[in-house]
Amino acid sequence: MYRTIPILVLLCLTLLPLTAPAKDDGTIAALRERVAELVPDTEPSDIRETPVAGLYQVRFGARLFYITADGAYVLEGNLVEVDTGRNLTEAARAVGRRGMLAQMDEKDMVVYPARGEEKHEITVFTDVDCPYCRRLHDEVEALNEAGVTVRYLMFPRSGQGSPGFDKMVRVWCADDPAAAFNRAKADKPVKAEACETPVREHMTLGHRMGVRGTPAILLESGEMLPGYRPAERILQALEQAGA
Repeated sequence: MYRTIPILVLLCLTLLPLTAPAKDDGTIAALRERVAELVPDTEPSDIRETPVAGLYQVRFGARLFYITADGAYVLEGNLVEVDTGRNLTEAARAVGRRGMLAQMDEKDMVVYPARGEEKHEITVFTDVDCPYCRRLHDEVEALNEAGVTVRYLMFPRSGQGSPGFDKMVRVWCADDPAAAFNRAKADKPVKAEACETPVREHMTLGHRMGVRGTPAILLESGEMLPGYRPAERILQALEQAGA
């Protein structure tokens, strides 16, 4: 039944629980069994009630769907609270992204640290050849000066084996990846011996987080800002998210 819905294709990946599960009453226990039938060999991060009577949220990392209490119907889409305009689905996705980011180590990223006291950090899925990624990279110095650490994850849009993928491998394998990244973003050649890289893992993580294009900017809250933003708008978003 539900296995035909495209968003679940990526759920064959093994995902660790990212939040404590909701109280496992009889309904949720039964739904866990039903979800195991629909999405075999993959443990959901969380199953919980929604504000809609009889409707439950099933989350796998940053991917989720909804299921009725009797397990007879599933649906995808955004659940929005009409009075406030709050997107409850996106809020749940942010929880998943935040959990996945917490599991990562900065040694597996290309990092441009804040100057002075770090006030915020952003994590960016990027492609060296993407024009808007290059525009965003031009904002890194201003972000660092404002106390924002910029952490890059590699997401070559053209996929494994492409020239863009190979460039990102060379960046990672360079003696100074940050300096090599600056060269690559300026369309200058980067020379480096081949080595083991996390580029494939970054691409897999991006798909799990719902990245569809680059740049994709993740705030500390788990909120995703798709596309280019100037430094002042990123700073504004960070302040709003932390308010």
